[in-house]
Amino acid sequence: MDNKIDQFEAVKQKKWLSDKKISRDITQKILKFGVSQRQIRNIIFLLSLELENSDDMKSIAAIVNKDDGNDKNTILIPGENNE
Repeated sequence: MDNKIDQFEAVKQKKWLSDKKISRDITQKILKFGVSQRQIRNIIFLLSLELENSDDMKSIAAIVNKDDGNDKNTILIPGENNE
C-alpha cells in the first residue's frame, strides 16, 4: 500500500515540476520579447482575470492595480478611444 502511495506522490511531484518548468519557459519568452515593467504588470493583471478562483483573481488584480496608482480595472481595446 505504501508503495502505491509513494508512486502516486512521485508522479504528482513530476507533474508539478513539469508545470513549473513550462511556466518558467513562458516567462522567459515574454521577457526575451522585450517588455517594460508596466507591460509586465498589465500581463499579470490580464492573466489574473483568467483564474478560475475568483478570490485569487480579485486579490492579484487589487495588488497589481494598487501599486499602479490606478484602482480602476480597465481593459484597453485597440482602435477605441481609451482615455
